[in-house]
Order: sequence, then C-alpha cells, then structure tokens
Amino acid sequence: MTTTLLYGDLRTGRIVDVIDATGCSWAQESNAAGRIDQVTVPEDVVRALNLRDTCQAARSFLAVDLDGRLQEAGPVWSRMWDDAGRNPTLTLGAAGMWSLFDHRFVLDVLKANLPLQQRGYRVDNATLGGIAKQLVRRTMAWAGGDLPLVFGQGAEAGDRTEDFPGWKLLRVGDQLRELTQREVAAPDIRFRPRYTADRLGIEWVMETGDEDSPLLVQAGDDWVFDANVPRGPVRKIKTDEDATVMGMAAYLTGEGSEADTLMVDAYDPTLVDAGWPRLEVEESRSGVSDQATLGGHAENLRDRSARPIEVWSVVVRAEAAAEVLAGHYARVAPNRGSAWLGGAGETYMRVKTKSGDLGDDVTLTMYSVRGQV
Repeated sequence: MTTTLLYGDLRTGRIVDVIDATGCSWAQESNAAGRIDQVTVPEDVVRALNLRDTCQAARSFLAVDLDGRLQEAGPVWSRMWDDAGRNPTLTLGAAGMWSLFDHRFVLDVLKANLPLQQRGYRVDNATLGGIAKQLVRRTMAWAGGDLPLVFGQGAEAGDRTEDFPGWKLLRVGDQLRELTQREVAAPDIRFRPRYTADRLGIEWVMETGDEDSPLLVQAGDDWVFDANVPRGPVRKIKTDEDATVMGMAAYLTGEGSEADTLMVDAYDPTLVDAGWPRLEVEESRSGVSDQATLGGHAENLRDRSARPIEVWSVVVRAEAAAEVLAGHYARVAPNRGSAWLGGAGETYMRVKTKSGDLGDDVTLTMYSVRGQV
C-alpha cells in the first residue's frame, strides 16, 4: 500500500501538489473531526514547494490518500518550523472538515443588520440530520463560507423544530456534536472526503443518518478480521478497559440555577440485574432549556456509559481495511490460543476510529455493540 499526502486550497478544494513527508499520523473518527498531524517535512521539500506560501494555515488543506482512496482531509491548523541541527524540518498539523465548524457560530447571514442577540434562527420541519445540514448550509452562506461541500445521504424533511438564539452565540461544531448525542436514535454525522470527477481536487460529502437509519454504516456485509487465519490481515489485537466511566443511571442538568435547574435522569437495570453494582454518571448541558431534549441527552449518556467499556485496537494490513470507515461494523475473531481473549470468540464490534501513518498497517479502534457484556 502507498500512502500519499496532498495539499491544496481549502475553499476551492483544488489540489496543489504532493508532499514528500518523512512522518505522518492520521485518523478518522466517528462523529468527530479526524486528524492529520505530526506531518514532518524535510527542508529540501519545504524549499522546493515553497510551503510557507503555498500551504498556509487555515487557508490550505491536507489530505491522506491510501492507494487512491482518501482517508481524511481538512484544514491545516498548525505549522512549526525548527531549523536547529543539521536537518531543519517543518511539522504540519490538520484536522477533518468538522473542525472548521468549531470556528463558526450559529448566526443568520440574512439578519446581519440586526443586533447580534437577534441573529439566531429557527429550523422547522426537519429531521435531526436535516437540522445539522441546515446549520452547515447557513454557515456557508456567509462571505468566505463557501466550501467544496456537497450534501449526501440522510433524509432532511421531518417533524423536528429547533431554535438557535443569537444571544447564546452557539458554535456550529458543538451543535453538530450535540445532535449526534441527542437521544438513542440520534443520527451519525460525517464529512467524507472524496476526489472530484476530474481528480484535480477534492470535495467533502456531508452525510447524516435519519430516523429510519440513524447510523452511517456500510451497505454490504460486516467486515471480518480473523486472527486465526494463517498469514491473514490481523497483525495484533490490544484491549483497554476502563470502568471509571461506566454508569447505568445518568443524570443531566440543563438551563437554570440552584433549585430551578432543569434536571432529568435515565436508567437501564440490565447490568444491575446481571450482578453489577449500580453506578451513576452525570453531565451538564447548560444551554438546553427543553425537557424532552435534555431527556434525549440523558438516554444517550446512559447508553454510552452502560455499554461494554472495553476498547479493542485491531492492527491490520492497510490493504485489508482500505475501504473501512469509522462507523462501520466488523466481526473480530481473536486468536483462540490467547490467555486473555481466547474465550471471547467472534465479537461483533463497531469501528470508532481508524488511524495510520506512512507504514503498511492501520489500527481500527472498536467497541462491542450494546448487549454483549
């Protein structure tokens, strides 16, 4: 497998050139901005490409290509030059397109003549995914907001209504994250990079789940990674378990103060009935003033906390996972001779993060689906 680093103009998506880097770390993550960081570029490449002028922070993008498939792409946020020693180097850092919306606020361009407090807006008759797309569309309507972004999978018409008051000065990126954590069937949101038809540029496809299919998963069968296959794709499996974040009862606080604070709770007795002690978690959503919305957040926190908290890191050959995306489902069969995982058998999992570097392997960080404790 060949890993290629590209850079170009963010607002047009046009590719400028390939960067011959000596180091790189990248990751795509479900319902979050991915990253491309620790990109180390030697002095001769910096000079040949004039990267100080042609790869500018915030104005340019970095993209990782794995044998013709874009894995992650987004704005350059950091540039560090070190000319000490014999080998001066430039280190670049970028994040997925979602990160751009962490730097934009939910304000209506059509109300630019009104006081800031009144520049909020309302989205009517939409799905949660449709609300997310409306947030991004209105952000792009501002001067300088144009991006090579197209709107893909996910129904938009529905029965949801959402108000975004201007006086709260809400960040678009935060609101997208909140929509993915709203309730049990909250939609996935993804900004997936792909090449333009002429292959001279890239564009991002904003995909969302909807009420009927909230999760963004593969269309075909589950991916299978079997560590028992001779000379198979699985290099190794590591696990990490942390029960300090576990809870069957979730408490959410919303807008208000002291005794007038909006509060809700959600509880799932499944693990308690199976022998676990009752554990409780809490979270604050100070900007939420609607009881039903806060209840949705409580249900989501409960399910995120009560499901199995053991994370698997499955290192596989890159060619075996070139088409795997964060959010896909996989079946993982650990080595039957393992003292720790030998009895686990084939485990049904969902990919949370896919990461790699300039080498021949990628790491799929996964968690077991709910109900398989």
